[in-house]
Amino acid sequence: MSAEVPVAVVGIGCKFPGGSDNKELFYEFLKNKGDGMVEPPSDRWIHSEWFGGKDEPGKYHATKAGFISGIDQFDHLEFGISAKEAAHFDPAIRLTLEAAHAALKDSGIDYRGSKTGVFFGNLLTTTDELDDDRYEINNYNGVGRCVSIRANRISFTFDLRGPSLTVDTACSASATAMHLALCSIKLGECDQALVLYLGANTIINPEHTVSFSKLGVLSPTGSSKSFDASADGYARAEGIAAVLIKRLDSAVRDGDSVYSVLTGSAINANGKGKSLTMPEGAMQAETIKEAYKTAQRDPAEAFYVELHATGTKVGDPIETNAAGKVFSKGRADDRILRVGSVKSNIGHAEGCSFLASLVKVSLMLHHKEIIPNIRFTKANPKIDFNTLKMKVQTEVNFQRSI
Repeated sequence: MSAEVPVAVVGIGCKFPGGSDNKELFYEFLKNKGDGMVEPPSDRWIHSEWFGGKDEPGKYHATKAGFISGIDQFDHLEFGISAKEAAHFDPAIRLTLEAAHAALKDSGIDYRGSKTGVFFGNLLTTTDELDDDRYEINNYNGVGRCVSIRANRISFTFDLRGPSLTVDTACSASATAMHLALCSIKLGECDQALVLYLGANTIINPEHTVSFSKLGVLSPTGSSKSFDASADGYARAEGIAAVLIKRLDSAVRDGDSVYSVLTGSAINANGKGKSLTMPEGAMQAETIKEAYKTAQRDPAEAFYVELHATGTKVGDPIETNAAGKVFSKGRADDRILRVGSVKSNIGHAEGCSFLASLVKVSLMLHHKEIIPNIRFTKANPKIDFNTLKMKVQTEVNFQRSI
């Protein structure tokens, strides 16, 4: 995206663990060092029946995760949907409709019939986890759970007439959706765009948790200890988020409330790396450089950076060292870069993780505060914070200039 077309975040709708059912509650939860990790609720599955050793067949070794409440509650009448049709939706679709509605209302725009695009990030779904009686299958099952239709469902419900597409790039799904939305606005394909993630990874049953446990990426202590020496994997998290973006000049003209401004973005791929699932620091660094190049900004100017930092032993050092080398180049010794990761509070929302981070930082800018990271006591020895001129933010810091 070009720096000539800065884009503003003007509407936010979200629901995250820790009782963070809207943006206001989410911000207070983070500011007050909230911890959203809990044992799986009994209305999902019986934790004791699935918990066991990492190598025990059919078992997972993660003790906790981040869950949201009310995934079975939905006012179908508010969205003009029949009870019969709503019953055959993937639960996360219902949550996404609510988040999209919240973001549209928060923006204050007259959205019906508008040239608004919908860019829907998608990763794991609960479609295959929902058991239907074969005799109850009807004409709503296919459309209600079809991945490609998810963005179209939002466009249809709210009469949005810009591009409408679903994107699946694994844990970067919502980041990729945002990049495509920014490009679409730059090209004039839409006046504004809703970027969403079917985040409510809605962990309906533990099958994916068992699989990730076998992969060795989950924390046996049930927490994401970002940047910390005790990091032992990530905790899974549910989460749903929607943000409405539009050109900054249009937002200023229309008197919109602006949470943050996006001036550059970039995406790439590892190519033939060391492993299909292992991050490549060099490629992460190139992405950061390219994003700042399009924004026509110097990384050394940054005061705070929200990193991915899921709390894995391998991923955190690779990402933090790669980012640190970019942001430390030309940085004054007395201008220490603050870093943080929302995963320490809510866990890793997987494909929704970018939007969780974006919402956090947008609210920080809105409130003019740098809010703290939790679960950090001793730095990961594989991350050279001093040389990289970086510091993990552990307390609230008021910054008049941000």
